[in-house]
Amino acid sequence: MPTETKKKWIKTLKFLAAYLVAAWTFLQFVDWVLNRYNISPHWVDILLWFFIGITPSLMVYFYHQERLTKRIIKLREKIFIPLNVILLIIALYFGFGNTDLGATTKEIKYTDEQGLAQSETITKEEFRIGIPIYGFKNLNEDKSLNWLRYGIGRLLEEDLLQNKSLSPDFSFYTNTSTKLKESSLFNDFYIDGSYKTENNNYTITTYKRKATNGKVLKEKTFSGEDLLPLIDEITMFITENSGFVETKQLRYLDYPINEFMSNSLDAIKEYINGNYSRAIAIDDKFALAYLNYAKQSLRYSRGKLEVQDLTDKAFENRNKLPLQKQLEVHIQRNLAYENFEDAAEQVKLQLEVDPHNAFYNQVLFSIYGETKQTDKFLKSSERLFDMDQNPETGTNLAIAAMVNGNDDMLIDEIKKYEIISPNLKIFRIQPLLFKGNIKEAKTLLKDIQTLYPEHKKRAQIYDSAAQYLKDNGYDISKFKKFEGTYRSSFNEQVHTYWIENNRLLQYIKNQRMHALLPGGQNCVVSGFINNETYRHNLVLDNSNKPIGIHFQEFNYNNSINSYWYWKEDEAILKAHEAFDNGDFEVAKTLYETALEDNPKHAYLSNTLAHLTYLELSSKESIQQQNKGFSGDYGPRKFWVEDGRFFYKRKDNKTELAKVELLPISENRYMDLTRLGTIMAFEKDPSGKMASKSYSYIVGKELVFEWRHNNGNENTKNYFLKDD
Repeated sequence: MPTETKKKWIKTLKFLAAYLVAAWTFLQFVDWVLNRYNISPHWVDILLWFFIGITPSLMVYFYHQERLTKRIIKLREKIFIPLNVILLIIALYFGFGNTDLGATTKEIKYTDEQGLAQSETITKEEFRIGIPIYGFKNLNEDKSLNWLRYGIGRLLEEDLLQNKSLSPDFSFYTNTSTKLKESSLFNDFYIDGSYKTENNNYTITTYKRKATNGKVLKEKTFSGEDLLPLIDEITMFITENSGFVETKQLRYLDYPINEFMSNSLDAIKEYINGNYSRAIAIDDKFALAYLNYAKQSLRYSRGKLEVQDLTDKAFENRNKLPLQKQLEVHIQRNLAYENFEDAAEQVKLQLEVDPHNAFYNQVLFSIYGETKQTDKFLKSSERLFDMDQNPETGTNLAIAAMVNGNDDMLIDEIKKYEIISPNLKIFRIQPLLFKGNIKEAKTLLKDIQTLYPEHKKRAQIYDSAAQYLKDNGYDISKFKKFEGTYRSSFNEQVHTYWIENNRLLQYIKNQRMHALLPGGQNCVVSGFINNETYRHNLVLDNSNKPIGIHFQEFNYNNSINSYWYWKEDEAILKAHEAFDNGDFEVAKTLYETALEDNPKHAYLSNTLAHLTYLELSSKESIQQQNKGFSGDYGPRKFWVEDGRFFYKRKDNKTELAKVELLPISENRYMDLTRLGTIMAFEKDPSGKMASKSYSYIVGKELVFEWRHNNGNENTKNYFLKDD
């Protein structure tokens, strides 16, 4: 290399080194300013890539500095330098065009329960620190403490949710490989640990681990006789090591966990296990258990009366809860009493505060399903996924994309993350089948059943769908016969089916919409193989008229649950409306017409019998009849309240929802919530009053009958009245 050229390169490298030092110093200063004034940290990334991206042009400038300062510019430099700048700007636009470059915080305003205007500064969802939490290992041989494997993580999540700069997400106890696959997708670290007890003393070791390799970054051991104070200490350890820094602008209330949950460890254990009824039986002031029980009951439509009772209990004890949970109680109360407009308004306001809150979005998605707003469902799901990319928001986006027919977009999104987490290929099966890529879908199904044999039973429904589509092609018009409303015989749940976006869609009341795939001549399928899958079998009468759906649920544990849903046509819906409005004379005429058109719908004859009985009996005689049957019959309780007759069953194994009973004769009652149930009272041979129920059983070849014995030998169905 000539001496002159060598000198120029040395000079160029010196300038470049000085440039890099200056750029790095400037970046450090910018980073401090952004943190000091809560401005988006993405500016550091943009500037970093700008400084790196402009380096080729700077190298050219430094090397030819003497000539360029004299404004002697050659053609190659006139092309190269502007091209470098243009390409860099385009790359930065596509890389950061959708990111929030403003403040990391926002001020939200709300009205408290006393009607006073309040404001609070919170971190925007996009800038919150993700904290995946996994189950803790039980170091004891005592299996009775196994509930803490996931109990500790659940309690940590509940406690950390108070800090609106963090996004904790709990997953169950699993192996290291799964933790790395899941957490490394969207986060830098995850939390797990171990625990043991000795001499009534808890010892819990908590680890902060690197998401890419599981290396321990921080660890601390906590010991004490009481579990709940240890949970508070652990959340402080996690918060301090998460990267969150409390400032004058960013503060958060940290309620002790025993104050907003329960002081009873037994009640908390039942709560963690999802046994909310047992939790509130142990602690009748357990507001969070009441709230979650009410949410669960509403989601699965256990009964309007049950939801209202549970919500009222949560409302009575709401002052024990953190502010955010108190607001959830208010929204739940509006939902329970069907003040949907108020609930929707409150939800939209609270989504400004906590846009990733599962409960708020569940309510919003339910409203979209009720009003069939498929486009808003997709837009909201995309917004959530962009703000916080995790398995839950990803699954929701997948459902919304299929509802809207965006199969290509969904497949492309899955492939982006499939390299990091190969098990995500499960989510490609449905969009592939919707697109008609049967061969690719069948190959993928075979691979999944080989790699994940535990998914085999749940995957079978898609085997049938692939075969049907291969033989018949995709013609959704053949499934127009599914359209309509179907009411459960087991509770108050309603399924609605309709065709939109060239596919059959389903909305489950108080839940969300789903897209269904043809799985047979009178069958459609849905669900995800890694969790639960569903088969919807349309049931036709002898004249090929749709009368119901036999709904099969293939659970995570590979068990199968079956449910019956009755199709309610326009005549039935009009009869219900007249009945609910108290126009019994019109309702009776409408029910007679509806029963004539739907002779298999036995509950229609019950309602007609009730209306006839009202005509033949006085209010006083009915009240006397109800009072006569009131009382406790073992686990069954019957009582009169505000002139209405109610029933509830509760024992160690069973807790049914509170329901209203309507008389259809001198000793029989229809169940207003469970349409396939009749409650009867009779004298036992001993002379004591007894209660027993009848269930409407759907047998083979559509043979329907009321049975006292519903086939479950483990369920006792006959109880004497207590003395």
